[in-house]
Amino acid sequence: MEQEAPVGVRESGDSGRSFLSRLASAVAPLLVLASLAALPLFSPGPNTVRLLFVTLTLVTASVGWNLLGGFAGQISFGFAVFYGLGAYTAALSINGGIPPVLAFLLGAAVAALASLLVGLPTFRLKGPYFAIATIGVSEAVRVVMTNVPWTGGASGYRIIEKGRFFQMHHYYTALTLAALAVGISILVRRSKFGLALIAIREDQDAASDLGVNPFATKLLVHALAAALAGAAGGVYARYAAFIDPDGVFAFRNGIAILLMPIIGGVGTIWGPVIGAFVYGLIHEEVVAYFPQAHLLIFGSLLILIILFEPGGVVGLSNKLMRLFARERKS
Repeated sequence: MEQEAPVGVRESGDSGRSFLSRLASAVAPLLVLASLAALPLFSPGPNTVRLLFVTLTLVTASVGWNLLGGFAGQISFGFAVFYGLGAYTAALSINGGIPPVLAFLLGAAVAALASLLVGLPTFRLKGPYFAIATIGVSEAVRVVMTNVPWTGGASGYRIIEKGRFFQMHHYYTALTLAALAVGISILVRRSKFGLALIAIREDQDAASDLGVNPFATKLLVHALAAALAGAAGGVYARYAAFIDPDGVFAFRNGIAILLMPIIGGVGTIWGPVIGAFVYGLIHEEVVAYFPQAHLLIFGSLLILIILFEPGGVVGLSNKLMRLFARERKS
């Protein structure tokens, strides 16, 4: 009969596996970041760089949405508003002679200010009423921007930037912003502020009884999330050099920003990043092959994930790892 291992040995083995798991979770993101930073060494084609650039801007917007929708549980369909305002603010600033980095900060600031104007009335609503209100705000802003003459209205607005166009410069800008967004997400999740957000998500009334101010906390995280989405819009606008209301303020952008964290794993650190890469890398192919049905496809995907795997890719991978661990023990 096989003797049971001493308790000390089991604990040592468990702690060793735990240490290796923590080490892997810390090293893997750094390896991914290093690989993306070393991309020029492999001489990628312009289309590959463009695709990765767009994906990295989506990562920033996705991580921003997750701060509000994942950590705080406030499902918003209106993040296209902040993305679009950031894009237009950065575009106007760059054409006015302001350096790009400062233009992106201004885009983030305008988006954060707009989030307060949106949040003050809508956060008094609960459940589906808040989500419905964000849809109305998104469409209202798109219609208004379509009729604003000094930004080109429906005809759009062109950015005229002095100097040569260096695609890799734009790529590294998007990579830096995405890394910053993930860093902010990690800091928020591990802070008391993050615990307050999760308490609001689980039970807002109970969180209020424990001393959390739900209204002020949601306003603050909404502003932070909107700032990230606005900065992402500004980075994209500078690369595209042309924006229009039906592009950056489109309702489909709000759906995409919501869909990415759900694909990867809403409420997690890396789920929004994984979801953004999945969506960013396949979106153009889906639109190209199914131009009339791509919204139906992504909508169906959203429904299937919610019904069968609410945890997204991260939740599915965790289930598979637990299943593998049980198989090894048996």
